[in-house]
Amino acid sequence: MKLLTLLLLPLSTTALFSHNHHLYPLLHRGSCHGNNCNRAVTGTGDHLPPLTQRSTDCRSFLLTTVTPAATTTTKTVEPTPNARLLHRNEILEIERRNSILARQTTIKPTKIPSWAAGNCENADEFRTGCLCYGVTASVSTAPRRTVTVTETLDWCEE
Repeated sequence: MKLLTLLLLPLSTTALFSHNHHLYPLLHRGSCHGNNCNRAVTGTGDHLPPLTQRSTDCRSFLLTTVTPAATTTTKTVEPTPNARLLHRNEILEIERRNSILARQTTIKPTKIPSWAAGNCENADEFRTGCLCYGVTASVSTAPRRTVTVTETLDWCEE
């Protein structure tokens, strides 16, 4: 009877988790190998911060922030009689700044929280510990900025 129970227990556990998707993090956690980093993230020792803090730190760590490239609009104006002329170097500097603004950026945190730093060797190990804990990665997209470039029409005095 004991042998039959040992053989059927893994099958019943698999059936339980396959129909109850909200219990999947528990199954996923069970498949993670035990190391000091995973124990620091998922453990229950008195020396560890509260589970709520660890969960919050993991959510923050697994958050990727994407900032879309800025949209550039051009505004054309007529010059004023006392307008200062730009030198070629100033124009090149403006073009350089605008080309930098046109890029999209993606930020993924890499700094491990202090409570886990002694147990997790690197960001990937901490990320794995958080995933084993059941925290899912997420992406946040910042709003697209609009940059307005003002161009002044050339004119000549007659």
